[in-house]
Amino acid sequence: MAEIEIEKKKPVWPWILLAVLIIAAILYFLVFADDDEPEEIEEVTTEQVIEEEPEESTNMGNMAAVAEYSNYIDNPDMGMDHEYTNGALLKLISAVEATADSVNVNVDADISEARSKAQDITEDASELTHADKIKSSGEIIVRALHTLQTKEFPDLQEEYSEVETALGQIQPEQETLNQKEAVKGFFDKAEQLLTSMK
Repeated sequence: MAEIEIEKKKPVWPWILLAVLIIAAILYFLVFADDDEPEEIEEVTTEQVIEEEPEESTNMGNMAAVAEYSNYIDNPDMGMDHEYTNGALLKLISAVEATADSVNVNVDADISEARSKAQDITEDASELTHADKIKSSGEIIVRALHTLQTKEFPDLQEEYSEVETALGQIQPEQETLNQKEAVKGFFDKAEQLLTSMK
């Protein structure tokens, strides 16, 4: 008898499985590929940077103004002449203003009044008694420092009191040159307070 070879049919199910996988992959990429929204991520990042920059630059301005004041009054070559005193008062006023701005405390009225009084010192260079103008300007600066200290730095009450006491040592009726130490003491105590407020 002769043998008849019967050819086996190859199974169809692997082809069906492959077709299903290809269709599933195409559907996955069509449906889920459009869910990425990089624009929203960029907006959030941009907003965060914008919010942080002004605060940082304000603090840098505050530190720069206080440093400029400190360098000015610590210069050993400067005497107690009208020009030095006027410069020290103006730099102190700028440092107080920058510190107030950095913590959003409004002392604008005091600052403008103090600047005006400080300018009076240079009007008559031959006058020997500018202590009254220094003290008057100092009182306005101390008022601004008090507002700043009570609103934002309540733990610096002792340092503020030292500034107030130092200002009290300046005698308006005496010549400024005869009370150099008192004037310099006021400038130094104000510097210490402002440095603590950084």
